[in-house]
Amino acid sequence: MAEMNKQQILITITRDFGSLGHRIADELGKELGIPVVDKTLLYKMAENHGFDPEFLKKYDEKPRNPLTSRTLKGHSNSIEQVLADMVFKYQKDLADTGEDFIMVGRCADWNLRGYPNVIKIFITADEPDRRDHVAKALDISLADAESLIKKMDRRRLYYHKSNTDVSWGDPNFYNLSVNSSKLGVEGCVELIKNYIQLYMSKSQNWDD
Repeated sequence: MAEMNKQQILITITRDFGSLGHRIADELGKELGIPVVDKTLLYKMAENHGFDPEFLKKYDEKPRNPLTSRTLKGHSNSIEQVLADMVFKYQKDLADTGEDFIMVGRCADWNLRGYPNVIKIFITADEPDRRDHVAKALDISLADAESLIKKMDRRRLYYHKSNTDVSWGDPNFYNLSVNSSKLGVEGCVELIKNYIQLYMSKSQNWDD
C-alpha cells in the first residue's frame, strides 16, 4: 500500500435499493467538491483491460454461484468473483493515489476499511418510500417495484456476504446509518456533511 495523504478522505456509501442512496451520494459529492465513483469504475476497467463495459455491467455487484464456481490456487472460475476482485483492486489503486472520493456500493466499506479517514455510511428508507421511489424511477407498478426491491436486496446481501466478514447493514460497522425517509435527500446530505466535518476535526486532519 502506498503512503497516503493524512488529509485524504474516503467516503463509502452502502445503500438499500430504492433508498435514494445514489442521489444522496451525488449531492454530497457536489457539496464537498469530490468525485463520486460508481458504475463509472466499470467503464474505466473496461477501457484499461479491453472489455465490453456492458458485459461487466451484467455481473456487477452479483454474487458468485457457489454450486458452479471453484477456486484453485487463488484463481476463481467465476466471472462474478473475477470481476469483484478487479473492482476491489481498482478501489485500492484509486485510494492509493491520495485523492478524495465517494465510492458507492461494491463492498468498498469493507475493502477500504484499513485506510485512514474512511467514513462508512449506510443509507436506508422506509419500505413504502422505497417502493414509491423505485416505481416512479422505473415507471413500474408498486407490486413490481416491491418484487424488484426484494430481488435487489437479496443480491446485494449475498454479494456483501460473499466478499466481507460483516452483516449487511450492521450498524456497528458503519460510522453513520441514515434513513432518507426521515430527513429527505437534502437533510441526509447536510447530516452526513456535518458528521464528516466533525469527524475530521476530531482527527485533526480536516482543513475546511
